[in-house]
Amino acid sequence: MSGALLALLGGVGLFLYGMHLLTQDLRVLVSGGARDLLRRSAGRPVGGILAGAAVTAIIQSSSATMVMTLGFVGAGILSFSQSLGIVLGANIGTTFTGWMVMALGVKVSLGTVAYPALFVAALAGVLGSGRVARLGGVVAALCLIFIGIELMKEGMGVFDGLLQPEALPTDTLLGRAQLVLLGIFVTVVTQSSSAGVAAAIVLLSEGHLNFAQAAAMVIGMTVGTTFTGILASLGGTVAMRRTALANLIFNLTKGTIALLVLDLLLRPLTGNPWVADPTLALVLFHTGFTIVGALLFLPFVAPFARLIERLVPDRPETPAALLDPRFKADPPAALDLVLAQARSQFGQLATSLGGALSAGARRPDPAFDASAFARDMEVLIAYLSQISLPDGDRRQTERYGELMSMADHLRRLGFRAGQCGRMTVALYEPLLRREARYLGAILRRTADALPEAEPGDGIAREARDRTLSALHKRLHRGQARLGRREDRLRRRILSTRAAPPRLFAVTDALRWLRRSTAHAERLLAHLRAAEAHAERRPPPAEPAADGVADGPAPTAPWAASPHPASD
Repeated sequence: MSGALLALLGGVGLFLYGMHLLTQDLRVLVSGGARDLLRRSAGRPVGGILAGAAVTAIIQSSSATMVMTLGFVGAGILSFSQSLGIVLGANIGTTFTGWMVMALGVKVSLGTVAYPALFVAALAGVLGSGRVARLGGVVAALCLIFIGIELMKEGMGVFDGLLQPEALPTDTLLGRAQLVLLGIFVTVVTQSSSAGVAAAIVLLSEGHLNFAQAAAMVIGMTVGTTFTGILASLGGTVAMRRTALANLIFNLTKGTIALLVLDLLLRPLTGNPWVADPTLALVLFHTGFTIVGALLFLPFVAPFARLIERLVPDRPETPAALLDPRFKADPPAALDLVLAQARSQFGQLATSLGGALSAGARRPDPAFDASAFARDMEVLIAYLSQISLPDGDRRQTERYGELMSMADHLRRLGFRAGQCGRMTVALYEPLLRREARYLGAILRRTADALPEAEPGDGIAREARDRTLSALHKRLHRGQARLGRREDRLRRRILSTRAAPPRLFAVTDALRWLRRSTAHAERLLAHLRAAEAHAERRPPPAEPAADGVADGPAPTAPWAASPHPASD
């Protein structure tokens, strides 16, 4: 008995570890395509369900799908309501594991074949690199899963004479409820519904459970997996807690309904000559009641989202809270959060600095706290520096570089915004006033254009991109103009024979204005490139170094714009 028990424990351990490795490698291999599929398909609940199911079935982890989705919500790419379709689909995708265990682990029994395959895959993983090593890791993980299932089947001998269908709770509503609780307990302990479902399939195949008992346990396992998300969301962002609560309510409702009508659900699968195998009937039941549950929720996605938003209301969150370290397990999702936070910080800074440089400003914005802004930027840069990118992912590496450059220019422009003396001189010195107000107008317009368009609104997104492109060109031209005029302005200032303190103050203000314009221009350039990499499209081209008239900035900078500025 001790040998069988050790085999059982080892089999469960190999299965869990194999699932972990499989998810890890598949997530790297298909991350880009999976993220594109989720982003494009989540505009409608049906598309979100299909995309969530497909991605979860491919990467074998609903948790990884949730992390991607939460990153999209945090970055403003998806709304919370749109993310619910993916949540429903992820629950359907988890049932694919049961099919794999039943077809390739129990029926075909690939455990013996897996040993030589594991040797070859391990060599590919150790000696190969990049995609070859990842593929070797995927095959090795599958081998560990099948070997684990084989050991679990051998270890089931420990239950001979101890675990029989007659020894379990009676086939009543109360007895089934007890089995549901047992399924919840198994999932919470193992932190994996896949392992629980695999164990139920093996127990059923060995005759230690009957079909109805296994079905009740599977219901409990689908409910139990939500507690992992609840624990993970504690202390997390509002989006994380909303998603975890929505998943819990969905699975609790679905599980309760399935338990109450279990006889009705089992009737088509019991005594059916097309489903003579009880393990096939179990995976059909698992997939069927999950799909039915998602379809029942589908018409109520929008009101359900509003209910969750009322239960978990918005609250002010610090950058440290928004940049949750738990997202580092999925570097693209972590980069989504950094992009959202950097965009938000840019908007705050552009609003403050643009307001300070407005025509009617009496003095720089007193509400801007340069020290607090600098601390927030240090948090952002520290978080970004801790993200470990997978080898060979050129697009994510370039995106990382754009975000790091953006954070650096944010830090530098924030420092400039705290130099109130130089800002005041630039705003009221006759030689610099028009350029300073021109920069302020561009920054205010930039702050208005920075927020992401409503998810799924392609027309608004295109209009935003055109506006940012036009603003970037104006900043580029303004920077070039200031650079060409700097020597001439400095000579004019010196020719006034003013007192040295004023001369130094004006030249410092001129340098402040040119560098502030340069930082704002580079910020927009890096933001647009980072957004392009996030959406897997070519980054926008830099503005051409065309000839810009060497003269004062226009008094109405938005006169040529199709959307004139109100200021």
